[in-house]
Amino acid sequence: MMTQSIGMFSLFYIMSILLTLSCNDWILIWVGLEINMMSFISLIFMRTSGGIEACMKYFFIQSLGSSILMMMFYTDFLWFDYVLLSVLSYKMGGGPFFFWFPSLCESLGWGSCFLLMTVQKVLPLMLISFLVSMFLWFIIFSSIFIGAMGSMNQKSMKRLLAYSSVHHIGWILMCNFISEMMWMVYLMVYTMLISGIVMILMNDNVMDVGGLWKVSSKWSFVLGMLSMGGMPPFLGFYLKWWMFYYLMMLDMSLLVLMIVMSVLMFYVYFRVVYVLVMGGVSEMSWEMNNENKNMIGLDMLYLMGLNLGIIVWMFLV
Repeated sequence: MMTQSIGMFSLFYIMSILLTLSCNDWILIWVGLEINMMSFISLIFMRTSGGIEACMKYFFIQSLGSSILMMMFYTDFLWFDYVLLSVLSYKMGGGPFFFWFPSLCESLGWGSCFLLMTVQKVLPLMLISFLVSMFLWFIIFSSIFIGAMGSMNQKSMKRLLAYSSVHHIGWILMCNFISEMMWMVYLMVYTMLISGIVMILMNDNVMDVGGLWKVSSKWSFVLGMLSMGGMPPFLGFYLKWWMFYYLMMLDMSLLVLMIVMSVLMFYVYFRVVYVLVMGGVSEMSWEMNNENKNMIGLDMLYLMGLNLGIIVWMFLV
């Protein structure tokens, strides 16, 4: 019975995404967003006090954003585009309306947290791509800055990855000023990178930085975190390389600012793996055993930047 319910709500979840992406009327888009919200709540629901609290919190947060959207549809609002961008940023947890995102991620399971950080951003990002304006730069800079600053000194891995997701929202939104399809490529690569990290943390039940010694596939985890930080020649490096290449054509001062923020975020990732590598972990724990041999595919994913990054780069240029 539980499997049938999950399958049904998963079908509604996928249909809501397709409905919203295929509509050109704001009312139907609002209906698709509401179906998506209810389906997602059904998928993340757990019969615990924390799970019920997380569902209610997400419901009230999204309902507030949806009510503002409905109010704007029936009023002749002067700054319609600006408010709509703010509401969409609020609904996906971007800056400066990020306050609910880290706390909600910490209340969810790893699977639900992964969906919230990746798939749930598709619809707001798609709608934002049609509303590109100068006001979007405010959301971009606030997301990047808040994500980098919020990640500092975080002990909870869910909160750290949540602030990291807020940071990457800024980079994804910046892709709208470069190419129409660039943000999709960035989101897909980011989803691949974070999926391996979440899979490792979920399998080993790691909740905070102090528990990383329990990670059974330390090599894959270190490669994943370094790739997320954009260290060459991993796959995540090419995301930053593409952005730096196009930012150099837009504005050099903007390029310098983004390099500084990128280095700051890399420090956060490197600090986590430094504790893991140099924190007195025995040499035997890095050897491949029968339990983590299936993780070798993640190693190849992170190292794909050596060939996949160059191939995608050739198509984009």
